[in-house]
Amino acid sequence: MQNERTPLVATVHVERRPPRYRSFPHSTFRRFCTIALSVTLVLAVIGFAVPYALLPGDRLPHRKHRHGPLGDQAYSKLWPQGDDLTFEDLKEIILNTPDEEQARTWSQYYTSGPHLAGKNLSQALWTRDVWQAAGVKADIVAYDVYINYPIGHRLALLQKSKHGHKVDYECSLEEDVLDDDPTTALENGIPTFHGYSASGNVTTSYVFVNFGTYQDFEDLRTRNVSLEGKIALAKYGRNFRGLKVKRAQELGMVGVVMYSDPQEDGEMTELNGHKPYPEGPARNPSSVQRGSTQFLSKHVICLLSDVY
Repeated sequence: MQNERTPLVATVHVERRPPRYRSFPHSTFRRFCTIALSVTLVLAVIGFAVPYALLPGDRLPHRKHRHGPLGDQAYSKLWPQGDDLTFEDLKEIILNTPDEEQARTWSQYYTSGPHLAGKNLSQALWTRDVWQAAGVKADIVAYDVYINYPIGHRLALLQKSKHGHKVDYECSLEEDVLDDDPTTALENGIPTFHGYSASGNVTTSYVFVNFGTYQDFEDLRTRNVSLEGKIALAKYGRNFRGLKVKRAQELGMVGVVMYSDPQEDGEMTELNGHKPYPEGPARNPSSVQRGSTQFLSKHVICLLSDVY
């Protein structure tokens, strides 16, 4: 009950605020982080300030050219002075290397013969000699690799008859020999085949799978198209050729045939008035794409999982 002796301001007893980090390890860790951060900031400031304080003004041309790119005179001051290579010599080398005609000559040499792994050692020896002539140490090193070469290949379309099957159409699997391109007549040319593909003889019906993407296969499955035990007929493009084979294999298909469709040639087609190679930019009708059907994306994922 209040009376004349009741204080006008009530006394409130406030306890001392407990420390934020009660335990000793937390306090020590906090102190360590504070010191480490402070030292880092100090070192960063010193690292930026010392060069500006010690280097002469002509070694920092950007102070005078803050509003534009450095000129040749400013860059030449940064170039180490010596008797081996002057700044002007370096500029001349950069502007004239590689020589356009020399690059064309070397490109024609490399494309004049097959350079499949394990083939045409002469090109490797020539490349080594060129590097050595340029003053670069170069050697030929042998590696054991897993790679297959075809002994034979055949692709035919069969039609059922009363007496079994007859050949309705057979692919030549060879590109035309062109007079303007001697490389098309090489005796040791690379045959048309899928690198790292399995060997075997498959005879069964086929299913057109568009580009052979994951979604293309899913669209066929949604429509209850039977895929198991069939050959996939796929167009090149949209995804890596190895992924086309991988998905077909996962769905129980026994073979994959891939071809270059004019759809992927864009505007450069004979239908649009362009002449085929070598007379024009359109693709030659007999041209065949070559390449590996390895499951490269799968291998990359495995390598990443090994790293982690």
